[in-house]
Amino acid sequence: MSPGTLLLANSAVVGCALVRDAWSPGVRVPDDGGQLTSQRVRRRGVLLGAASLAAAACGRAAARVAPDTAPTLIRGPARVSAPVAPVSGGHHGAANPAGRPVPVPPMTSAPPAQMTGRATVPVLCWHQLRSWVPTDSAYSRSALICPPARFREQLDALAAAGVTTIGPGDYLAHLRTGIPLPPRPVLLSFDDSQVSQITEGLPQLQQRQLTATFFVMTVVLGKPGWMSPRDLRRLRDAGMTVAAHTWDHHRADRYTGADWSVQLDQPRELLERLLRTPVEHFAYPYGAWSTADFPHLRHAGYSTAFQLSDRGVDRAEPLLTLRRLLVSSSWTGPQLLAAVAAARRPPPPAG
Repeated sequence: MSPGTLLLANSAVVGCALVRDAWSPGVRVPDDGGQLTSQRVRRRGVLLGAASLAAAACGRAAARVAPDTAPTLIRGPARVSAPVAPVSGGHHGAANPAGRPVPVPPMTSAPPAQMTGRATVPVLCWHQLRSWVPTDSAYSRSALICPPARFREQLDALAAAGVTTIGPGDYLAHLRTGIPLPPRPVLLSFDDSQVSQITEGLPQLQQRQLTATFFVMTVVLGKPGWMSPRDLRRLRDAGMTVAAHTWDHHRADRYTGADWSVQLDQPRELLERLLRTPVEHFAYPYGAWSTADFPHLRHAGYSTAFQLSDRGVDRAEPLLTLRRLLVSSSWTGPQLLAAVAAARRPPPPAG
């Protein structure tokens, strides 16, 4: 199966699918004064990939982050408008002793055409890292569920090839200013907050001294089989980048009304409160986007947004249409390296 056939499948389940419209209480997190607040938000109901997890995500009217694992930010700005200095290896941003993000002066930006020409770093994407079960579909086995043995083979191939993993902050600085990247750069990423990324992905990355970016869907935080707030802090402390992947995996090319706040603003604010570090990178669910997304992403404070590689980059907004390659679980190590080499070519413009 070619990479192009693995990408957008509207009927595919990538951790969750949209099944109904509902009004329900939103995530309850500590506000800056330390008291729990509850917001009613309009969200799309989610049906998580397996029946045992569906009850956890859709059967409850509210998604809740446990108070004892959700620290309260010391009062300060909810967002950081200035970019954060990139740190080699993918961990970007820092918190001062008061718990406030440390901004740096804004970077000057190259013209969009110049940034597009620099967008040649392969960005790889995995989802679940577990063995297949009989109920897994053929698509899920190929594109979304990578057995641990194959995942380790793929990481071994990357390490043996001498790649250098970077974070999205490094990539952003390169795109904007042309600052050189290390030899053979790649950006590894994981979507949807599935717990196998902690139990399998994190230790395998650490064993090979690789870093990655984890795009977090916040509706599932703290639920069985999914990441917890403590897991997010483990990723941060291990030098990984934690980034946003919406509230409930609702397609970004279909947002209207309150969706912009629910899917873009609120996940970022929650992640920043949990981590006490800036969150400025975003990945589109299903890789789907429209130009209507761009002003809302900017308003929410995101510096980059990642799609999938079946579309070209937008001529005016290359930073918000950076491409990623969905890694097939059928790829051997040499096949993955061939895909990485092909991904280093400059991207075409969006049609």
